[in-house]
Amino acid sequence: MEQVIEHLLNAERLLGQLEQHQAKKHVRNGIKEWLLASRSIVDSVIDALEDEPGTPSARKIKISDECEDSLKGKDRR
Repeated sequence: MEQVIEHLLNAERLLGQLEQHQAKKHVRNGIKEWLLASRSIVDSVIDALEDEPGTPSARKIKISDECEDSLKGKDRR
């Protein structure tokens, strides 16, 4: 009877260790997958930013004297 109990305890310990290692393996694989997904997202954002046309910037528009007078109500014609 003691041997049966000892074998059962050994089997229980072995199963417990197997469960523990599997959990560690699953967590490690999950973290790897998360890191790879994060890297893919970062790469996609970088690609999108690089493909984006230059941001609009303010430019000084030179208006000729004639157009300027016309805007002020002083038509030279």
